[in-house]
Amino acid sequence: AAAAVLESWKEHPAPEIGQAWVMSQPTLRIRDIRSRTRIGEDGDATAEVAVVVKTGSLNPRTSRLHYTLLTPSGETVTTGTRSVTLGMRGEDTVRFLARIPYDSLWSDARATQYRLLLKTQHEGRYVEYIDRPIGFRSIAMQEDGTMEINGRSVTLRTREVPGNLTPEQVADLRRTGCNTIRLLPGPVSEQMLTACDTCGMYVIAQTPVDTRRSGDSRRVGGNPSNNPAWRDAYIERAENCYYTLQGHPSVVAFSLATCSANGINLYESYLRMKKLPEQRPFIYPEAAGEWNSDRLKTAN
Repeated sequence: AAAAVLESWKEHPAPEIGQAWVMSQPTLRIRDIRSRTRIGEDGDATAEVAVVVKTGSLNPRTSRLHYTLLTPSGETVTTGTRSVTLGMRGEDTVRFLARIPYDSLWSDARATQYRLLLKTQHEGRYVEYIDRPIGFRSIAMQEDGTMEINGRSVTLRTREVPGNLTPEQVADLRRTGCNTIRLLPGPVSEQMLTACDTCGMYVIAQTPVDTRRSGDSRRVGGNPSNNPAWRDAYIERAENCYYTLQGHPSVVAFSLATCSANGINLYESYLRMKKLPEQRPFIYPEAAGEWNSDRLKTAN
């Protein structure tokens, strides 16, 4: 595969897709769901849920978005509808707020998850239904690299693991005192992430970039991290990692690469990710003190 140079973790990097699903998306669809949580002076939190809707229509189109947020016990926190009018292949974001008691926030000590119900309606017909768990928690970083979850400092006791652990293996790690897993590059199991969300295991997500076979040289013909021809590939992989995993409350940080020297492509990846309205850190542990890595204190 042409991208084999970026995938040193594979013993035999032959071209492959692996297991995949083909989906026929509705004309107007829910493209993304994001949330942000702020702790108030009274200790409780205000959660903002943002639902990104997009249309593939070539003509202006008006539809309705219905939303309901439920507590873990099934009680309604908030519910409503919004009319959305989009132009040709347009996109917009519908936002709503919810009050979340402090003891209902998500953390490693109490992995509380709410339920978010969404559906779209066009000309009286319901088109798309989404029912997903959602955990609310705030993240803040201190200058020394200490992470605060919901306003309280946490010690990240990390273990480096592949992205295909079973729920039983995740639970076993929690019982050993590990509260954070740093993923190795490669496929990531949705089942594993769901288990982390459920049991309160923090996750440092890993962009699938590992170029150790190319060595550390930044000269022409050396490591692709400093070859501008690979710039778009590095940025695309960083963005895909972020947008695929950012909805999981367990994901508290993103690693831009592993064992990939340093250079223009990792600088550009870091700058692109820092443009996001995101409080979670973007790290590259092998940056060797260069500026393209946020500080994150962990304990092995």
